[in-house]
Amino acid sequence: MIELALPAGTIKEAIAAFRAGADAVYFGMKDFSARKGAGNFSAEDLSRIRRYALENGKKIYITVNTLIDDQDFPKLYEVLKTIDYYGCDGLIIQDLGVARIVRKEFPGLPLHGSTQLAVHTVSGVKALQELGFERVVLSRELNLCEIRDIRKACPDIELKVFIHGALCYGFSGLCMASHCITGRSANEGSCAQICRSWFRDLETGKRYYPFSLEDLDAGKLVRELMDIGIDSLKVEGRLKGAEYVDAVTRYYRAIIDGHDPSPYHHAVAVSFQRKAGPGFLIPLNPGHDRLTTGPYPGHRGERIGRVLDQRGRKLLVETKRKIKQYDGLMILIPDKGLYTPYRFSAKIIEAIDDRAILILPDDENIERGSDLYMISDSSLNMKAISENELPLMKKSIEADITVNQDSITVSAGGLSETYEADLLPSEKSPEKAITTIFSQSGEYSIQLYPIRIENRSGLGSCYINPSILKKARRDFLEKLSEKLVDRREYKAEAAASDYITLPRRSRLDGERTPWNTEGRVIDNRTYFSFPAVRYNEEEIFREMEQKLEKASNPVVGLNNIGDIIFAEKHPEYSYFADIYLYLPNRESAKLLKERIPSLIGGYLWLERNSCEEPWPFAPTIVENYVPPLFISRACYRHDGLGLDCRGCTRHNTFHAEQNGRKYIIFNDNCTTIVREEREHRRCTLNSQI
Repeated sequence: MIELALPAGTIKEAIAAFRAGADAVYFGMKDFSARKGAGNFSAEDLSRIRRYALENGKKIYITVNTLIDDQDFPKLYEVLKTIDYYGCDGLIIQDLGVARIVRKEFPGLPLHGSTQLAVHTVSGVKALQELGFERVVLSRELNLCEIRDIRKACPDIELKVFIHGALCYGFSGLCMASHCITGRSANEGSCAQICRSWFRDLETGKRYYPFSLEDLDAGKLVRELMDIGIDSLKVEGRLKGAEYVDAVTRYYRAIIDGHDPSPYHHAVAVSFQRKAGPGFLIPLNPGHDRLTTGPYPGHRGERIGRVLDQRGRKLLVETKRKIKQYDGLMILIPDKGLYTPYRFSAKIIEAIDDRAILILPDDENIERGSDLYMISDSSLNMKAISENELPLMKKSIEADITVNQDSITVSAGGLSETYEADLLPSEKSPEKAITTIFSQSGEYSIQLYPIRIENRSGLGSCYINPSILKKARRDFLEKLSEKLVDRREYKAEAAASDYITLPRRSRLDGERTPWNTEGRVIDNRTYFSFPAVRYNEEEIFREMEQKLEKASNPVVGLNNIGDIIFAEKHPEYSYFADIYLYLPNRESAKLLKERIPSLIGGYLWLERNSCEEPWPFAPTIVENYVPPLFISRACYRHDGLGLDCRGCTRHNTFHAEQNGRKYIIFNDNCTTIVREEREHRRCTLNSQI
């Protein structure tokens, strides 16, 4: 049976998901989570939800899916030690350096590749499989045909696919808009959601939300994903509440189990939903339905009717759903080509059949015919969930207790202690009292279980004062807890190798792309770089092979995890880690160097201008370079501006503006790359231009 995995910003959402029928939840700890805005989990939260999952046949996945600085490795180690202590069913990561550490120091934690790794090709999946990953979360840009091809080519690794929630305009992990415009890094969990803000098209002068994609709702496609053989279905939304998690879980649980999901549509819509559709899962043929939200990018809820008339603050509406007092309602007000939401709480004067008279909170003028939306349902408020409902997890350790003539000896976890004890003849055996007292753990996170007792006292039955047993138990658990403390620490390994300083990164750009497959001759070397995004990978690899055979002293830039497969196939060439195969730390550099001995350098992660030694090679700092804000599969011309596909040359250039900053949009074969115009680039990256 396919797995249904739900997001949990806090333990409350995790409980809601499990009770509604989720097979698994995923969440982040307080540090190194790609959703800093979520409540995230403490060690105590992890203890509680891990115990619940084990006792109820559920699974938990923990996200450590940000990029890590060298100086943060000691802190990361502490997080990994906590996770390792309680255990989990998968660690979802983006940083290859984290993968190296986990594989080496915490081998009991299964590795899952985050969608932040932008895995959308067969070679990307195979590369992660070679690196020890058990599961890959595929990019949201793939359609069903491409997913099916990956499943056939990669039958021995688990695949996870997004089916519901927000869609990013740019490929996850490759988006630089938030950092360039606000200084908040999406790759460190602080995305400012630039794609949800308006831009002005300079050709028409009109304002749009050209980068605000509709929400994903793949309810009608779940059965097909099941037939393809996908292992896990993933819902987005760690920033959303328990009502959302509950509603979406019940909706997809019904679909997976073959039941009618329609009773849950309303709850899903009013919990949170923008304009929604199948996203990229349906192949984007010419004339496809636009993927963007249109002139309003926010929560729409459910359209329930329209406005018939207005008299002062009284509003006559026609509705297909009964409105209740205090339901949340919304009307979208036209505002210079966009829509401004007018939200209000329902106060009903009169309701007959499919019509109702409402009283507005102010004198807002509403146009006749305006759509009426329900954005919250007062009858769907959930009972508050308390995390204290769940008991803490106790780590069980087998124990042997020996009853001697005048003492007891307790042995567990490599520790053995003897305690004085006066034994008195009794008609009862001491085993029950010893088991009852020593199986209690109190404040300690460990418990002695199972307990094996051997009586060597010479007395068939005897009595031991319970206070003596309790004192012995407390002392033993204190010493055992101290003994079991994980004292592993991160230690940087000294390493060095030959390397080159790479050219100024802007010299390697293509005419319209941040990579080039034609070759740039610089200092007697010919530099190539693979596209970070590609849908015809075999063709690109084949063409690159032909070009490298003819090139003089070629050096190849790797921009996607899948490029590792090409480099391993062709060890005769030299390689470097380009700007999209991120090198945020020494451990990621070591992993690549171990896999690709002919790696001769790499660019430091774009958002950093220094690193902490030692490294296996000195990375080249990226200076005076501003990368694209977005690299997207959504077509700016059709999806963003709403232009007809007929007559399109498939190679277009557009210009936009926002708050004085100007942008150029390259639209080639429906793939979109958005950059700041050179004279206006004020990106907060390493050096200002």
